[in-house]
Amino acid sequence: MHASQPLWLGDIRPGMRLPLPGFDCSAELVAGYAELLDAKHPIHTDPEFARGTRYGRLIAHGPLVIAKVLAMLGGVFGPALQVMLDVGEWRFYGPVFVGDAVKVECFVIDLSPAKGNSAGAVRLEIRVLGGDGALAQRGTASLLVSRAPAAPSA
Repeated sequence: MHASQPLWLGDIRPGMRLPLPGFDCSAELVAGYAELLDAKHPIHTDPEFARGTRYGRLIAHGPLVIAKVLAMLGGVFGPALQVMLDVGEWRFYGPVFVGDAVKVECFVIDLSPAKGNSAGAVRLEIRVLGGDGALAQRGTASLLVSRAPAAPSA
């Protein structure tokens, strides 16, 4: 996913909702994450083990969901996104199950343009809703976002 138009600092206002898409938390996604990071706890990888847990089925790794959501920010901001400044205040409220169609809500909390600078910090609140629509995760992230380049003079 790539932004058709960059979302520049001047386009952003506190309270605005950003269009982060949902995603399928597929068995392949979870298995790839488990393999890549050697994160093979059976709650994520062994259906029989998972059936005996309080959740009754496989759940996705919490950090996998965070990483997937944060990666999508590049598609929203496009080349206006310079760097991620922080990820903070992240909480887990319930599981994201393997196979869930995850929904994501993202809102601008505030922005701090640096005076006379070409960029500013944008603070976001991100909410992840599991397949049943319940809040599964909530956190914040801050990004350094560019101002739009000046139009070329004629």
